[in-house]
Amino acid sequence: MTSDGAVGEELPATERDRRPGPARVRPPGAGRPPWPDGDERRRPDGDERRRPSGRDRHTRWQAPRGVWLCTAALVLSVGLVVAWAGRPGGLVPELDRDVREVLAPAGTPPEWAVALGRLGSALGYRVLWVPTVLLLVWTARWRHLLVYVVSIWLTATTAILASGDARLVRVVREGVTGSPADLSLPAWPVVVLATVATGSLFALTPSGPPRRWGWAVVVVGVGTLAVGRVALGLDTASTAVVSAVLGSSAAGLAFHLLAPEAAFPVGYHREVKAHLRFDAARTERVRTAVRDQLGIEVAEIHPYRLDGSAGSTPCRLRLAHGPPEHLFGKLYATTHLRSDRWYKWARVLRYGRLEDEAPFASVRRLVAHEDYMLRLLRDGGVRVPEPVGVVEVLPGREYLLVTELVPDAVEILDSAMDDEMIDDALRQVRRLWAAGAAHRDVKPSNVLAQDHRVLLVDVSFGELRPSRWRQAADLANMLLTLALVAGPRRVTDRALGFFEPEELAEAFAATSSLTIPRQLARRLAEADGDPLEEFRSLLPPWPRVGVQRWSLRRVLLAVATVGGAALTAVLLAVNLRAGGLM
Repeated sequence: MTSDGAVGEELPATERDRRPGPARVRPPGAGRPPWPDGDERRRPDGDERRRPSGRDRHTRWQAPRGVWLCTAALVLSVGLVVAWAGRPGGLVPELDRDVREVLAPAGTPPEWAVALGRLGSALGYRVLWVPTVLLLVWTARWRHLLVYVVSIWLTATTAILASGDARLVRVVREGVTGSPADLSLPAWPVVVLATVATGSLFALTPSGPPRRWGWAVVVVGVGTLAVGRVALGLDTASTAVVSAVLGSSAAGLAFHLLAPEAAFPVGYHREVKAHLRFDAARTERVRTAVRDQLGIEVAEIHPYRLDGSAGSTPCRLRLAHGPPEHLFGKLYATTHLRSDRWYKWARVLRYGRLEDEAPFASVRRLVAHEDYMLRLLRDGGVRVPEPVGVVEVLPGREYLLVTELVPDAVEILDSAMDDEMIDDALRQVRRLWAAGAAHRDVKPSNVLAQDHRVLLVDVSFGELRPSRWRQAADLANMLLTLALVAGPRRVTDRALGFFEPEELAEAFAATSSLTIPRQLARRLAEADGDPLEEFRSLLPPWPRVGVQRWSLRRVLLAVATVGGAALTAVLLAVNLRAGGLM
C-alpha cells in the first residue's frame, strides 16, 4: 500500500459495507426552496418566496430597565457633584445642619462614630473586594471578574487623578481641568465603598430574592459608613447620599452593560461556559428561525450530550411532523467565537503557529465552516451525519447548524466493539486521507457506532488539505480510542490490513499531549497500563515528530503578552494602593 496516490482504490469493502445501512430519513420540506416562477412567486399572504422570510428581522438592542435606571442615577449624581464645586456647604445646608445636630448634638463626635472610624481604618476595603475576587476565580467566572476588577480599578484611578501629588498626575489633571490643583471629591470613601459593595452584589448574587436581600445589606453597609462620617463631621448628609448613589450607579451600569445576567448568569458550580441556556425566549427564536428558513416545524428543543462538547451548545430538536422524529442541532454564538479566539491565541503561545489555527472572523464563518466540512466529507465517502442546513437565529450573533440525529447510535466505547466495527473505524480514517481532509478532533464522543458501522461527528475543527503530520495525528487518536476497549495488540493487528507498519509508527511518533484531545487523554489516564507506549512497542521504531514551531511572530506575541500582563499587574497594584483599596 502507498500512503498517498491511490488510497481510495485500496479500501477493502466487506459484505456489510456493501449492504445499505439504516435508512436516513430527511424531514419533509427541508432543504433548498424551489425557484419561484409563475404564480408561485408570491405566497397567499403576499410575502415573496425568500428565506428566512420576506421581511428583515429587526435586531436593535433593547436596553433593559436596569440600564436606564443606573444611567439616570449616574447622570443625576454627577450633575450634583459638579454643582457642589465651590460650595462647601452643599445644596441643602439647612438639612445637613439638622442631621449633623441629631448625630452629634454637642458638636462633639460620639464615641460610637470614633470607634466605627477606627474599625473601618483597620479593616479597609480589602475585607470586601479581595474575597469577592477569590470567589470569582474559584468559580471561573472570568467575565464577572474582569468587570469587577476594572470597575474598582477605575474608582482608584479617579482618586489618584483627583487628589494625587505625583508630577505626572498633576500634568494630567491640568490637561483635563485646566488647573493642577487637587479636586475636592465629596465623601470619597462612601463612593469607593458603594462601588465595591454594589459590584460585589452583582457578581455574587443572582437576580430575584437573593439580590433584593443583598441590596438591603449594601444599603446598611454603605449607610453605616455614611452616618459615621457625618457624625465625625467629615461629610454632610446630602454629600454622603449623592456619593453613595454615584458609586452604586456606576458599578451597576458596568455590570448591566458588560456582564448582563441573561448572558452571564451567576452560579457557584463550575460549568462549561459554551453551553447556552435554552430559556423561553431563545427557544422561541430558534423554533421560528428553523420554521422560516428550513420549513421545519419544531415542537421541542432540549440540550443534548453536553458532556462531549465545549465549543458549542448541542441540542435535540423534536419535530412536530415526522419522520424523522428528531434532528440534531449545534447552536453557535458570540461566546463560542470569543472562546475560539482565546483558545487559538493560547495555542500559538504554547506551540507556535500550527496549521489551520487562524481564528474565525464571525459566528457566521464558524458555523459555515462546519457545514462545509460535513458536505465535503460526505461527498468524499466519509460517513458523517447528513447536513440539513444552517439557520440564522440572530444575525451576526447566533446561528444553528442542523443535521440528522443518527438513529440508534451510541458512543463507540459503549458499543460491542467487534472486528467489523474496528475495521470500519479504520476505514473512515483511510477515507479521510483519500478525501484530502483531517478531522482534528477524533475522540470517543466524536466516534459513534451504529449497527456495526462507525460515524464521525463534530467536524468543526476539520481541515482541508492537511499536512502529513495532521493526518498522522488523526490516525493515532482513532487507534487510541479503539484501544480503550479492544486493546493495543488487537487494534494493531486489524490496522495492518489498512495501513503500512511505517504509517502506524509515524502516527504515534507524531503523538503528544498537544495532539490528543482532552477527553481521550482523560480516558487514557484511567486505563490500565499505558496504551500509547504499548502501541510504540508493537511497531517499528520511528524518530519523534516535533510540534513546536518557532517564528518571529510567536516571539513577539509572547513578549507582548508577558510584558502586558506584568505592566497591568503593576498598574493595578499601584492604583489600588494609592486609592486606598489595598
